[in-house]
Amino acid sequence: MKPMNKTYLLDDSGNKFFGEGPYCLLLAIEETGSLREAAASMGMAYTKALKLINQAEKALSVRLTTRNIGGKNGGGSRLTDEAKDFLEKYKGYKSRTGKACLKAFHDVFADGKGKTACVIMASGEGKRFGGNKLLADFNGKPMFTYVLEATKDVFDERIVVTKHEAIAKYCREHGIDVILHNLPFLSDTIKVGVDSLSEDVTSCVFCPSDQPCLTRDTVIRLAKLAGTEDGLIWRVSDGDRMGSPVAFTRKYFYELVNLPEDKGGNSIIKKNLNMVRLMYVEDGRELFDVDTLEELDVLQKGRV
Repeated sequence: MKPMNKTYLLDDSGNKFFGEGPYCLLLAIEETGSLREAAASMGMAYTKALKLINQAEKALSVRLTTRNIGGKNGGGSRLTDEAKDFLEKYKGYKSRTGKACLKAFHDVFADGKGKTACVIMASGEGKRFGGNKLLADFNGKPMFTYVLEATKDVFDERIVVTKHEAIAKYCREHGIDVILHNLPFLSDTIKVGVDSLSEDVTSCVFCPSDQPCLTRDTVIRLAKLAGTEDGLIWRVSDGDRMGSPVAFTRKYFYELVNLPEDKGGNSIIKKNLNMVRLMYVEDGRELFDVDTLEELDVLQKGRV
């Protein structure tokens, strides 16, 4: 069971004029510079897209786009300053209502259990890959977006920690909490993530961003196990090997924020092997992390 929250705005007559559709449409216009191209990228008819823009402009009494028809350099559309300001406000409102929804759900249904959180680690520099592997195409989408889909609406809190502006920009545009940092060490992403958690979070799942085959079912199962007993460390396993994601309870948060510069969560796991429990998955590809172009090719072709 999980909550669902949809954020709409109504005009003075009580008619819906703005929600996820118009929001994504305006973002696409800013990206493509064209209302027609923006509509096509969303699989939306141009006439419907134009109607959505006109309805929103009428309700808000402001112009949201400037439109150039034809001319030497061709036509196009751009967002007005008023539109950009409105999008920022809507994004903030959407984020706050989403958090309020999760809090209400937790207060009503959690039966006194602590909150679960997820830290998505997206700071890898991809030195062996030869570039930012997290932005590499995997079956038509950037690799890092798969973990966002797998973890969506599963946890009471979710934060993406990254060193990459492109990933931070994507998260901000999609209403996903994100921290952009420039800290140099392996442990910094974990420290920043744990520091951001609320005081009533009792367990946290740490998910890497280079495992595009990780499934939502696995994440949900791990989230449910994470807080079953204080002091346990849950790891995902395919039977032959252990891997990520990994779930720690609050007992280990102090150690996590005080990790040595060159260490990750495995250093804590090794000291507490008697507290480690395994959650098995049938498909070992879920645990496969991509470090090289060759590994990416192998995974995409299903040869793992």
